[in-house]
Amino acid sequence: MGLTLRNVMKLGKFNECEVIAGHKGLSRVVERVTIMEVPEIVQWLKNKELILTSLFAIKDDYGAQSKLIQELYAADASALAIKPFQFMDKIPDAIIDHANELDFPIIFIPDHVKYLDILYPVMHQIFNDKVVLQEDVEHASTILREISLNNQGVDVFAENLEYLIKNDITIESEFPYIRSTISETKVTPLSNDEIYELSVLQRPLQINREYDDKTVACIVSPIIVDGDYYGNITSWSINNEHLSSDLVILEEASTLLSLEFLKLKVKHDVAQQYENDFMRELLFSQNIRERSILEWGEKYNITKDTSYICMLFSAGFTDSQNKDYEKLKDDKINAIVKKMLPDALAGYIRNGICVITPASGDNNLNHVFQELYDRIQQFIGSDYTLFLGVGRQETGPQGIQKSFQQADQALYLLETINHSSGMIYYDDLGVYRLINLLRDSKELRDFYNEKMAGLLNNDKKNELFHTIRTYFHHNEILKTTAESLYIHVNTLKYRLKKIEEITGCDLKTTEGKMNLFLSLKIHDIMTRE
Repeated sequence: MGLTLRNVMKLGKFNECEVIAGHKGLSRVVERVTIMEVPEIVQWLKNKELILTSLFAIKDDYGAQSKLIQELYAADASALAIKPFQFMDKIPDAIIDHANELDFPIIFIPDHVKYLDILYPVMHQIFNDKVVLQEDVEHASTILREISLNNQGVDVFAENLEYLIKNDITIESEFPYIRSTISETKVTPLSNDEIYELSVLQRPLQINREYDDKTVACIVSPIIVDGDYYGNITSWSINNEHLSSDLVILEEASTLLSLEFLKLKVKHDVAQQYENDFMRELLFSQNIRERSILEWGEKYNITKDTSYICMLFSAGFTDSQNKDYEKLKDDKINAIVKKMLPDALAGYIRNGICVITPASGDNNLNHVFQELYDRIQQFIGSDYTLFLGVGRQETGPQGIQKSFQQADQALYLLETINHSSGMIYYDDLGVYRLINLLRDSKELRDFYNEKMAGLLNNDKKNELFHTIRTYFHHNEILKTTAESLYIHVNTLKYRLKKIEEITGCDLKTTEGKMNLFLSLKIHDIMTRE
């Protein structure tokens, strides 16, 4: 951006000069012109300066000539234009070779071209460019502010921004309630590292992005709301190279869009509160009035003939049993749900997220649920473990309550049954479903005490308890069980005999095995409480 050396060399008699080295550096920006006749001036250079010189002071010192190129390159000078002294018929090879190594432009000034023939037109153009830049920015700011104040929407905002910058503009949002202006199939999303950098710097960045399978130079300006990254405006240099004014205009545009995003966020938060209230009525009403629920639920696509599935999410610290009730209170998690299940209701219920989604009647939803679980787990990070209970497919408002209760029970028992993942379906609970329904029953406790009390009281080190649990876990295979316990098979047989004596359950009979197996399951529920 700014005036490049390539464009500057089209001005006045500068176009009669010749680039003799560092041709790859013609995209360097020129912001000022300086005449240098002694090398010591390098220490006072700013940057982006076009240096005019005759090299008279160091015409015979080849070491100083090579050093000068290195110092100018280090000082971020734009180029060195040389008008050879009358006793120097050509520019020294040492300068040319070193400049080519650094891609630092060296320009030959013919004898008939004076310094003023270069200095005046270049400085005049730089001054005019700055004046035009300020005018462009003020004009663009006025237009964008009017659009923002008149609430004309994100699409109109993007169209006018394209007109002002003369390049393609896309507006991307992290949230489904703020619509992006481009299909994701055309644009490769920003990486997590790029989003983090934008969030920290909170100003436009120049990066390369993929657009229609092509790498394109871009300016990406973050949209920040309440200190958080909500999306970005990207200007794609497909039609024209970016100008200095584009950075300033995009920064102004992102500030205005932050206000627009904030308005949409407030509107969404109000709508989400209504959705949460409706979900609580739907899930917890003791005497559910199907008619009133259906009338209220028209906007949420709740009907008496549709089948639904409920899901309940909670999160806890990975290295402890403690729950983190705040971790899932994040709009971005709700956004992930809505993106994958656009017809679903989602709200914060019972210190977690409840999702009610229409059922498709096939197993495809299982894959969607697994992907949804994986995405939310990835979002909250490895320091937390995500738990998900999934209810059965049930019909109508009353069916939703039933599916919710099933999901709640599945989530409650998830840790109890030591499931291999953090996600479980109600149908996978097995016998735990029955035991959990009877967990407050005196008969259940009496049965448990009859079978397990003696074993636990006579097994201070839990050796026998662990043995019988491992025995059932390995489907009663003696060799595998013994190997798992690191004991001899005869030792295992001795322990099993002792367990039979204490509990009165004969492990050679189906009834005896069933009684002990059920007692272990009841133990899991009892100790869970």
